[in-house]
Amino acid sequence: MNIIFLYMKSLYFTFSILVLSLITLGVNAEVLTGKVIHISDGDTLTILTRANQQVKIKLAKIDAPEQKQVLGMQAKKALAALTFRKQVRVNVEIKYGGSSVGRVTVKGLDVSAELVRQGLAWVTAKNNDLSAVEVQAKQQKRGLWTSKHAVSPWVWRKGLRTVEHHPTVIRGMIIGNRSSRIYYRADCPGYKRVAASKKVLFKSEALAKANGYLKAGNCR
Repeated sequence: MNIIFLYMKSLYFTFSILVLSLITLGVNAEVLTGKVIHISDGDTLTILTRANQQVKIKLAKIDAPEQKQVLGMQAKKALAALTFRKQVRVNVEIKYGGSSVGRVTVKGLDVSAELVRQGLAWVTAKNNDLSAVEVQAKQQKRGLWTSKHAVSPWVWRKGLRTVEHHPTVIRGMIIGNRSSRIYYRADCPGYKRVAASKKVLFKSEALAKANGYLKAGNCR
């Protein structure tokens, strides 16, 4: 998945409150029906409508781990098992960047709710009708909630942008080796030994781990 698409996904959350407000005011939502022909990741799919139009759909009210995150591929497989090559109904809430955000159902099953129930997605908005489902998944320690240190995808994506937009900021940052996928804190012996061409920077260990890096063995 390219950085532009990740950024566009992030914009969705910025406008989610506005969307909910519009719906509350009674704005008529578009309804699409079609067959799922592609799964991009754990919360994005493409349908082929009866008018033979391909439409990319971001599942509303949730955010699944990105594919390089822990359980990212499992979330994608779960979405595929629920929807791939099946007829779905999409209640569109908003359109952005050539894609649509909407609530997807398969034979009456709410796909967003099911992914949250399995512990394979975060709920993204306050007062979300899926919040109770997420609470139950946490209590039963399903999927993401088996760990106390699960990193949300919006934090993970922020980590990617931190690396790209601040490549020369070093003081106090975590240094990663893009070849070995190992990271070093400032107190680690190898902190200053990573070649400039292989150096990746993170603001915290959590962001380094979220991007798939492991702590150097000689770090205490």
